[in-house]
Amino acid sequence: MEDDNEAQLRREMGERFRKARKNARNGQGFTQAEVGEALKKGDGAVSTWETGRALPDAFVLRWMAQNYGVSVDALLGLKEPEEAAPLETAPATDAPKPAPEATASISSRCADKIELPMSEFVRVIERAMNSGLSDEREKRGFLTGLIAAIQSRS
Repeated sequence: MEDDNEAQLRREMGERFRKARKNARNGQGFTQAEVGEALKKGDGAVSTWETGRALPDAFVLRWMAQNYGVSVDALLGLKEPEEAAPLETAPATDAPKPAPEATASISSRCADKIELPMSEFVRVIERAMNSGLSDEREKRGFLTGLIAAIQSRS
């Protein structure tokens, strides 16, 4: 590969990394410092990836894909993000009726039992994981707040 082509490819990949970072978390994005901290690297490393001066390793690409909500193929420019293969579904006439959605139960000292749809429970837990809860106290505080919010809806 010629030097000019490689430099252009690096810049294009860096731009995809930057756009994916900024569009993560439903458009709220991550800062370079947040990504650097999560990966135990400085925000300077994130900047070098986004400008194409350096390329991230496979573990970083995997982290980006999981946390930015895009595929590694999209990050590398092998396919566009909207090209994700749709799930194949059976024709409507053959489709069985969907089962009722599973629920998650949360128990604590302040509540006997709280049930909510599994999809909402998963969404809440994903949001908590992405927010960077780092120690036991923060995690307990989050769950106590979650329980209080659910109780207030009842």
